[in-house]
Formats: sequence, structure tokens, C-alpha cells
Amino acid sequence: MRQRAMIAMAISTNPSLLIADEPTTALDVIVQAQIMRLFEKLKNELGLSVILITHDISVAMEIADKIGVMYAGQLVEFASSYEIYKDPLHPYTKGLMEAVPNIEFTDMKLHYIPGDPPDLTNLPKGCRFAPRCKEKMSICEREEPPELVLGNRMVRCFLYG
Repeated sequence: MRQRAMIAMAISTNPSLLIADEPTTALDVIVQAQIMRLFEKLKNELGLSVILITHDISVAMEIADKIGVMYAGQLVEFASSYEIYKDPLHPYTKGLMEAVPNIEFTDMKLHYIPGDPPDLTNLPKGCRFAPRCKEKMSICEREEPPELVLGNRMVRCFLYG
């Protein structure tokens, strides 16, 4: 109910943009689904744009037209939600997608991204994700990867380009 009250207060001034930071955290899946339906309704009926900030990529996939994936404070991939779902490019995005449980597979093994996120006050040299990356190359530990635009997408990774 608190989430709905906050959303009502946020849209009471008829904004064109709603920024929702972790709107489904600590909610059960039924209430999460209700909140996501409410956002969809607001988008459709009011023409409201929504920026959804979440750690749950499956929640983002439900509502987002486009997804920006951040790691250690840096945008590492940006694409349509369809492109992210069908073909994630950055190793961190791939790890996030693999970590989403799929109830259709009875023998599914849960995946996780090994290691710990970096200390933001002492970032590693090179790619911020390199210490946890399964696909890292030697250049990843020396240089920060530049943004690479591939059609309508952006990725920050030496695997491309």
C-alpha cells in the first residue's frame, strides 16, 4: 500500500517522467506484479515515461522498452529490452540474465556471478568488471573499455570492435 501511495503522490502533479527507485523491493511476487501492471497502465493511459531503477533485471524486462545496465557506477550496456533478452552482449549483462530463475526447466541450475563488486573508492585498473569476468582478456586489466555503438545498442567491452 505504501508503494501505491508514493506512486499516487508522484503522479499527482501530472509529470511527464516518473523515476522509480527499487519500487518492488521487499514486495512479494503478487504485489510486484500489481505494481508493474500499474506502471504499464500509467505509461499507456497518461503517456508517462518511467525510469525504473532496479537490481532485478526480470522486473526491468517486464516494463522497460530500453534497458541500461550499470556496473560499479558505469553504463556497460544499453539496448532495447528485446535485444538484451535475446542477445546480451556485456559479460555482466549475460551473468544477470543467467541468474534469472526459469521455472520451465525442472533440472535448472541456478547461476550466479562469482566474486564481489569492487570498492567504489578504489576501482580496479581497466575494466571495472574484469576481476569477475569469465571472458576477460589481458587488455581488460590494463585499459578501460570505450563505449562502442553497434546499431541501436551500446556496449563497453573489448569483446566487440
